[in-house]
Amino acid sequence: MSQVSSRRFLIGTARTLKETVSGMCVSEKQSRFLACGTSFIDSSDRSSVIKSLNKQFKLKKASHLSWALRLSDGTEIKNDGGESGSGNCILDVMRAMNAVDCFILVARWYGGKHLGGLRFRIYRETTKELLKTHSSPL
Repeated sequence: MSQVSSRRFLIGTARTLKETVSGMCVSEKQSRFLACGTSFIDSSDRSSVIKSLNKQFKLKKASHLSWALRLSDGTEIKNDGGESGSGNCILDVMRAMNAVDCFILVARWYGGKHLGGLRFRIYRETTKELLKTHSSPL
């Protein structure tokens, strides 16, 4: 897990998730990916949010649970969940779309075939689609 802090946001253009949501499941070479997320304000409450998303969207058997959170106070925290670089992919999309006060998790069920760099594109695309579909302006 890594933490980056002290970034300033343009609140007028910021977006957030107002409820707990999931995107569409994406399949590629027998691997499956699912992005889900929720509104989030307190960075110390990460483990209970992960447990809640895990239970609600049946992620228990996922091979990797990569996530990022971004708060309007400048806090940014990410976790690769065993898939090196994936947390940064999620956080990059959140920055690009100015998503704040939300927590996004992307689950991957490994299908036995290596995806190479394609997996990072899928992490980005599932995060982007989740935010495009379910986020709203602050």
